[in-house]
Amino acid sequence: MSAGTLATGRFAERPVPFWRRLLNGPRQGWLSVFLLGVIFVTVGGAIEDAKWVGFSPTGASQTAFLPLAFILAGGLGLVLGRSRLSAAASHIVAAVVGAGFLLIESAGSISSAPSLVSRLRDLSDSFGVFVNDVFVLGARSVETSAFLIVIGAICIATGYFAAFNVFRRSRGMPAIVACGIVLLVNMSITARFQYIHLIVLALASMLLLVRLNVVQQEAGWRRRHIGDGEDVAGLFLRGGAGFVTLALVGAVVLAATASSAPLASFWRDMDDQLVNLTVQFNRVVGGVTGTTKQAGGLFGSAETIRGVWESSDQPMFTAQTSDGSAEYWRGAIYDDFDGLTWTYRDRQTIDVAAGGSLIADTSDDLGATPKARRQLAARVTSIGLVGGTMLAPETPVSSDRNTEVRTSGTGGPLITVDFPDSIDPGDSYTVSAMVADTGVDGTLTASLLAAAGTNYPDWASRYLEIRPNAVGQVAFDTAQRIRDRLPAGQRDPYHVALAMQSFFDGGNGFTYSTDVRGICGRESVVDCLLVHKVGYCQHYATAMTMLMRALAIPARFVEGYLPGRLLADGSRQVDASAAHAWVEVYFPSYGWVRFDPTPGNTVNGREPTVLPIGDPVVQQPGSSPAASPGTIDIPGFQIPNEGDPGATPLPAPKPPDPGAIGLLAVSTLIALAVILAFVGRRRRRSTLHGDLVFDRVARLASRLGYAPHPSQTAYEYAGSLADVLPGIRQELQVVAHAKVETTYARRMPTASALVALRDAYTRIRRSLLRLVFRRDRGRDRTLGRPGR
Repeated sequence: MSAGTLATGRFAERPVPFWRRLLNGPRQGWLSVFLLGVIFVTVGGAIEDAKWVGFSPTGASQTAFLPLAFILAGGLGLVLGRSRLSAAASHIVAAVVGAGFLLIESAGSISSAPSLVSRLRDLSDSFGVFVNDVFVLGARSVETSAFLIVIGAICIATGYFAAFNVFRRSRGMPAIVACGIVLLVNMSITARFQYIHLIVLALASMLLLVRLNVVQQEAGWRRRHIGDGEDVAGLFLRGGAGFVTLALVGAVVLAATASSAPLASFWRDMDDQLVNLTVQFNRVVGGVTGTTKQAGGLFGSAETIRGVWESSDQPMFTAQTSDGSAEYWRGAIYDDFDGLTWTYRDRQTIDVAAGGSLIADTSDDLGATPKARRQLAARVTSIGLVGGTMLAPETPVSSDRNTEVRTSGTGGPLITVDFPDSIDPGDSYTVSAMVADTGVDGTLTASLLAAAGTNYPDWASRYLEIRPNAVGQVAFDTAQRIRDRLPAGQRDPYHVALAMQSFFDGGNGFTYSTDVRGICGRESVVDCLLVHKVGYCQHYATAMTMLMRALAIPARFVEGYLPGRLLADGSRQVDASAAHAWVEVYFPSYGWVRFDPTPGNTVNGREPTVLPIGDPVVQQPGSSPAASPGTIDIPGFQIPNEGDPGATPLPAPKPPDPGAIGLLAVSTLIALAVILAFVGRRRRRSTLHGDLVFDRVARLASRLGYAPHPSQTAYEYAGSLADVLPGIRQELQVVAHAKVETTYARRMPTASALVALRDAYTRIRRSLLRLVFRRDRGRDRTLGRPGR
């Protein structure tokens, strides 16, 4: 029978069916499947954890399906990557399946209808409303259907791309880069603590790269006839897992203990750029209500007002002022509102050295002797702050650190003041500031502000703007009604602002609640508060700001912290629960004055602005001088530092809460234990005995090119191998003796002999692996005979 007949006869080898190949596992191994699954769950879980679009009608998160979307896409990538379909055909199949899954899950997220057809119809209606809002009315839509489809498509595409590259092309880097970018963008925007997600992603990614590298090495070993490389692969994996563990632990330790962060400023700017991009994206797609980085000291360039305000009793910082006064701590200022999100526009950055003026050449500069302002200094010590935003009482003038001053346009008002390096727990800084003298005996009176006039500078026009559809007619009607109720002689900007503050804080049915989910429909934030009369600080501050603008009075939205709780030593501790939003109104010649319309939270020192009446003043338009006040020097207030032994020390800050560090450590150790247990499963085999150990040594040496000759005894082979590796001669003799005792004498080793045998095998295996790096080793050499 000819060779061709044999090739086509009934004894010819049949191709393995696809389903059997699928059950046998991918060429990259089930470990690769597991590691890629960990990556998918980590990234999908991070996006879900951010709660970007709130909750479905049933109370579940609308993005709860994203981790499942990643897993499904990964499964498609695994199956199609191992199939014989072309890449184009595989992509088409994945797109069809992914689109069907995405439509079903998105419909379930926005509708609670009993049937799938009804839910899909509700999804179609929601998308139709979105199209009408954006493309017909030109307004920002609050419908979440478009966002769910877009973010779901990104997750499915990323998961499929990653899995297809791993299981069709054995390329891990594109998969890791794609998933890493998605996670980093999410982490850069959300205010949720997601450091643990980054650690798990880094761990799984590095182990996946090690595994895929071993797969490529195994192919080379087979080409060189070293063998199937199973044991060598296991050893390489365990070694790689150890290296990855050390590298990751070192990275975590460095991140937790580094004294400086040279890239902190760059990354903070990158955060702002990403936030800006997402704000523009959200203005088109709509529906995003998740909180961006804000609490904890990192004030982003956008703040979206969502249905729930999350807070805690975690201490953020301690502060002490030169005169012991309780001050609001300003963090960031916003000027543009689209109905749901506050942003600041036209940001300009100025580098200011320590001790330099922070407000020179800005509109916040009210001259060398500003009217009705007092000067103070404050010492702020971080406990749980993150980022580099400087918190200051009202208008900061100078600091003992280098800073980056951000203004709204060239020469415009301050937006934020940031430090180039982040403020870590335990760090302190000193800031000099000007604050409005609003005390009972202060110089700023109601009569002064009532007579300030309305001669506003040109740069203040941005604080009068109201975007189309940002507020409804109810806001304009409410603002006019509040003003009309005032006596004719008290309809000036100050008395209007005072009336606005009292309107929200003086009863009228308004209540404070941090959870308003399900209350607002398609109304704007302002209209929702005015109609339903329930909300938290961001709602109240936004409503008053826009109502003031509706009456052509410049007002802006400010975020920061309340004064905090007074301690026994005269300092104040500010917790996360003191994070707050309020309003600042501009008065010619006097600058910005704070008003707080939010009811409640008196524990942290919230206090509405009420000025003494003062002596009558003739109304004047006023103007703003342009001299620089420079650094404030307040007699009798000494800022302690390490080099001043005579200074009275401020109270030591509380140490950072070890809970987060402990969570990271425990989670990391658990993840490492799971991975190492999975990788090292080959070590959990039956009890070692002489015959098994000798066979393992011979098999490993054969794969490295040092196979035994068939005529050699165990002792002869051990001696020949010892000539190659003389450092383990004694250990080889132990293994050879155990082989002879077990195979021929049928005597099992004692407990002490098993310990010696195990130790000998460990040392032999390590020594044999060093042969991989020797240039003079022969290929397929049979010990005792010349190499081929």
